Amino acid sequence: MRLRSKTLSTSDQLAEFDQWLTAKLERIKDSDKFRSEIDSISYCIESIASYLNNFSDYRLCSVENLCKAVIAASESMVIGDSFEEDEKRISHFYESFFNLMFLTSGATDNNLKNHFLIRLKDNDVKPLAPKKGTSKKIIKFTLNEIPSTTKSDYVSKFLASCLVGDHKEYCEKVITEPTFNLRMYLILFLNEYVSLVLEEQDETMQFWAICHSYVSLNESSKGQHLGKYLLNSCTIFKVRGSVSASGGHVTENILRQKLTSMGLRPNTDFNINDVTIGNEEVVENGKRKKKTRAYDFILPYRIANWEPKPKLFIQSQFYAGDSGSVSHKVVDQTNSSRAFTLDKYKNARFVEYLDGAGYYAALRGDLEHMLSLNSTASFFQVKSILVRLRRELQLINFLTPIEFEHAILTSNTALSVDVFGALESDGYPQEEIQRAVALCIEFGYVLEDNGKLTISSERIDIARRLLVLDIAANNASIISDKEKSSSKYLLVPGYGSNYGILDSHLSTLVCNECKQLVISVPEFSSDIEWLLDQGVFKRR
Repeated sequence: MRLRSKTLSTSDQLAEFDQWLTAKLERIKDSDKFRSEIDSISYCIESIASYLNNFSDYRLCSVENLCKAVIAASESMVIGDSFEEDEKRISHFYESFFNLMFLTSGATDNNLKNHFLIRLKDNDVKPLAPKKGTSKKIIKFTLNEIPSTTKSDYVSKFLASCLVGDHKEYCEKVITEPTFNLRMYLILFLNEYVSLVLEEQDETMQFWAICHSYVSLNESSKGQHLGKYLLNSCTIFKVRGSVSASGGHVTENILRQKLTSMGLRPNTDFNINDVTIGNEEVVENGKRKKKTRAYDFILPYRIANWEPKPKLFIQSQFYAGDSGSVSHKVVDQTNSSRAFTLDKYKNARFVEYLDGAGYYAALRGDLEHMLSLNSTASFFQVKSILVRLRRELQLINFLTPIEFEHAILTSNTALSVDVFGALESDGYPQEEIQRAVALCIEFGYVLEDNGKLTISSERIDIARRLLVLDIAANNASIISDKEKSSSKYLLVPGYGSNYGILDSHLSTLVCNECKQLVISVPEFSSDIEWLLDQGVFKRR
């Protein structure tokens, strides 16, 4: 079933954008990065607390005592089953301890990465650290120069190697060349690194105050683990940048999930990584440079003999906040990037995947500019993928499994000859129909018996639900604010703002158009709820 096309002015597109905006994809506290950080820091405090009398007295929390507590705690974590696994476990623990110090002191790994060698030099410590060889049969350590840029992950790894290599479970299997004491290097460099981060007495007191408060809160909370709430605010601040930076990857993953639900195949119908199309030579500040030109998605991706038919070239930009410098740069490069692309792919069709609160406010001008470019064929948002992007795929006559399934559901007979005829009437070329049919049968999406086609049980729910969506999109119209506020109408994206259909009218249309299924009232209600949950329908 072809979705109706619609030409909208830039102002109408902006109005639709606002109505279907996804302001943010996840709270920082809901992210894996945040939860992992909180869990590891909490574990670290609890692991060293018993060696420091539960942080009861700030005078016990000296750099020397901290290092002793960290070494004692990490020694108890060595299991002895595998040097590599023990090394990895201890390295993760040391990195958690360093993160705890960064959190309490306000220092950052990035700011201190150039200072470790300077500190060693000031203290007349040779910058040589034990390094384990690559052989799995022989555990051999040699002394190597510490790199000029030294981040906490490097320090945690070589300290973990020293701890595990000196442990009673492995010490008899370890060779050092020349002969040296791993424990001595562990104590020396751990003290030097901790002293670098907790350089002043105030920073050590801050470390103690946070740990003392954490332990006290947990002891008084009767199992509620209130200590984590103490760490939340500083951890949110610490991970905010990395979580925000991953927003674009989240939107790309959402799109890949939707494409998979349509029956498309990863790495064939759509790419799973960015696609580089070449290097363009440009002049910046009077200097010649090569710019890599790549797209987040190219659809269809690797279908044999597809070219020279059109393909969709898609860039994904999700800005939950003001990422002005990044957004402006993308906008500035769009024209040259598209011209470069058209030199290679004459029938390229450029579609923008845009969303986020930033485009509603601070980056409004960038959004308007992207939508008004003559080369921008269309755009879609997180909530309009299933309408706007599918319509684009239909426009280039890329027959997806979901469209083939819809042709079966709306056929009077479901005979292959009638289904093929309906798709030809919709404008799909014969060779594209044959390709889609072969794919659907090969992957078991569709079954054929004596010329009659049926949809597999695994695909029937998604096929039915998206058919309900398509019927709504093709029969909806602009509604008034009063009608919208009544909650009797279902709003649909893709055709401007306030585009909706009466719930009861939709149920009648679905019953009339879906010839191969009798949809029960509970099934129809369930489908509407699913579409509302997906965000592709809304009532206000």
